[in-house]
Amino acid sequence: MEPALKGEGVGVVRPARSQFWPTLKNIAMYSLVVEDTGMREPHWHPITAELGYVHRGKARMTILDPDGSTDTYYLAPGYMYFIPAAYPHQIEVLPEGGEDIHFCIFFDQPAPLDVGYKAGAMAMPHEAMAATLGVSRKDMPNLEGALVDPLIVARINDVDPVRVKSSL
Repeated sequence: MEPALKGEGVGVVRPARSQFWPTLKNIAMYSLVVEDTGMREPHWHPITAELGYVHRGKARMTILDPDGSTDTYYLAPGYMYFIPAAYPHQIEVLPEGGEDIHFCIFFDQPAPLDVGYKAGAMAMPHEAMAATLGVSRKDMPNLEGALVDPLIVARINDVDPVRVKSSL
């Protein structure tokens, strides 16, 4: 079995890919547990669509559409979702859902690529990020750390209210 990936101490990802399970020739599966103090960082999969099933807990998912609009959905046990390839998205645990959330995630590629916002922002020159965000370089916070995608990050802010397309 493939080793689990830890996400900044607030979750665990257990991948199943073809190099460990030869029968998975054109797909990959992940078991994702995010603790109540964590969230799946904003990210996208350049060439991979994502299909998910919520096994336990409640969460909110926001997806960025190509036209710049966002769609936000509440997820609960038994819910399924689909995200087309290259659509940026993020998932955060909702406090009313219990201690954590567990997803089973399926990808239409044997090795899904994942580009996280944190690693992406840190890879760019600070001046470029400041200009992109419309702030002066001196007002731009230092984006330091390893250029490694953390997958799951600590949620340091309260869950903000957002209009949603569907509800629990």
